[in-house]
Formats: sequence, structure tokens, C-alpha cells
Amino acid sequence: MKYTKAIFFILSFTMALVFFSCEKGTEPEQLKPGRRDYVWTEDTLDVARSDYMTFRDVVGNSPDDIWLGTLDATSNTEFWHYNGVEWKSLPFPGIIPTALLLFEDNTLWAGTGQDYIWKRENGQWTESFKIELKGYDKVAIYSMAGQTKDNIYAVGWATSYSEDTYKGIILHYDGANWNFVDIPYLTSGFVEIVYQKNINTYFIYSVSTENSIITYQIFEFDGVLLKEIISPYGSLILSKVGDIAYFSLNQKVYKYINKEMKLWKDFTGTSFKTVIFGRSESDFFNHSYEGIGHYNGLNYETIYKTHLELYGMTIFEKDIFICSEDYKNHKYIIIHGKLKE
Repeated sequence: MKYTKAIFFILSFTMALVFFSCEKGTEPEQLKPGRRDYVWTEDTLDVARSDYMTFRDVVGNSPDDIWLGTLDATSNTEFWHYNGVEWKSLPFPGIIPTALLLFEDNTLWAGTGQDYIWKRENGQWTESFKIELKGYDKVAIYSMAGQTKDNIYAVGWATSYSEDTYKGIILHYDGANWNFVDIPYLTSGFVEIVYQKNINTYFIYSVSTENSIITYQIFEFDGVLLKEIISPYGSLILSKVGDIAYFSLNQKVYKYINKEMKLWKDFTGTSFKTVIFGRSESDFFNHSYEGIGHYNGLNYETIYKTHLELYGMTIFEKDIFICSEDYKNHKYIIIHGKLKE
């Protein structure tokens, strides 16, 4: 099935870079240069060498309560949790927890790669919702964003095995049920959705491939209308710092201002590679060509050099956790940076 395989390849080796979670925005208060005096450690996850795992979303409300989802279709237990001391693989009632959304009261939603969305409250998986679309064999959820617990959007795609096709889908949760949003037919896989509060707008990132040609698109979505705003050549990446969406392409970072993409920072000539995660515009991290990069509002540099392949990050007041993989030795590693007291 050429379409399904192609887009899974893109997700596994390209889009895994964009999965992230940050604490609630602190941009208005955080204008001074971000600190760089971190103490770094690495934790290796206890994953069997025969297992294959691709990191997906990582979310948490505190440095001692973090959840990690994967793209592992071979096991129901590849749902990881960190309690402040160690990472453990925990049972998950579904398969492939590909999209995580965590609220401040620790209500956790887990979208999956096979037709279900699960809800976790008070330490228990309490509800499941089966997602079916007539004419399609499977629905996969790859990202969720919510203003409140009664107003959540999920994006992904539906696959038809007999037709060897797929299409992008958007779902909405109203506090009781998940329903499909009526959107135009698009042969794209929606892989990321973020919400920008100050303009009350969602941005959706899609990837599609046909005849070995990969197309990236960014859509603006107001809850009803879906409008393409950019379809560039090259791997445009959608990120979020605080409450603001950012778009990086070829070492340049853009913001969406007055319905237009505006250049914010040009990092040409540095080791800046892709993606940004952070606390504010003067304290954000990214994947550099040498390891973990950092911009403190004044300059950009690699603050932790590593050969590991980097994926998603989650950031707190004094801690940062980065998912990574050692391809050569088939090890999955969480890099932990903690600011000195």
C-alpha cells in the first residue's frame, strides 16, 4: 500500500522531530536571557533489542510525572511513565498511543493509530471512543489540541486498504462525544495541530506523498473552515513556544502575523537544524546539527553535544527532557537537563 507506507515513513523519520509538549506559556514574564547552566544526565529505557519504537508525544505537568507515547504497533505496553526516579513501561488498554493531550488536572487523552481515543482520569483509564469512518478501514490520530476539557480537536488520517488511499481527518470533542468535522477531501495526513490563543486560531500541519514527491502544507483552522496558508518546497516544521505558533524552514523561523508569514529570526550560519521548543522567545531549545541547541535571546549555540538522534521535548521551570535514539546500538535514551540551584 504505497500511500500508507510512504506517509508512515515520513512520520517515523521526519515528523517524529516535531512532537513536543511545553508548560503553559510564560512569554510575557520571561524576557531576560534564558540560562544555560544545566547539569545533563541520560536514562536508557529498558526496551528489548528486538523491539522497534519510534517516539511520539511526550507530556507532563511536573518533572516527576511525565508520559511518553510511541508508534510501536507490536506491543500494548509501550506507554512510558516517569515518576521522578525512573522510566517504566506501563500497560495501555489500546494499541499505539500516538497522540497525547494532558490537562492541568492530569486528565490525559491518548489518541491511537488504530481507531480508538482513550481518556485517563484519577489514575485510571475511564473511557474509550471508537472512531469509525464509512468507506475506510482504519482511522489514526496523530495530534490533539484543546482549549478546555470540553473543546478538543484531534487530527490524523483515515485509510482505505482496498483503494490504497488515505485522507486527512479532523475530529472534535464537545464534552460528551467525538465527531468528524466536515472538511474538503484532502489526500494528506494531518500530523500536528496547535492552538494560538491570541488570535483564536488552530494551525494544522499535513504531509502527503505521491509518485515519490513529498508535499508539506500548513492550514489555518477556526473550528469550521480549513484554509491552506502555505505549501513550501522543503520540510517546513510547525512548533509552539508558550502560546505562539512558529514555523521553521531552512534555518529561518517565521510567525503568523496579520494573516501573513513574517520572518522572525534567521539562524543561517549557525548549527540550527530544525524544530523549536521552549519557555519563551528568549529561552528556547531545538535540534542542532551537533546536538541540543539553545537561543537565549542574544545568541544561538549548541549547549549539549551528542550523536544521538533527537525527537520530542518537554520543558518545565528548571528541567528539560529530550527523547533520543542511538541507532547504532539500538537504544532509546531520555536526556535530562536540570538547571543548577
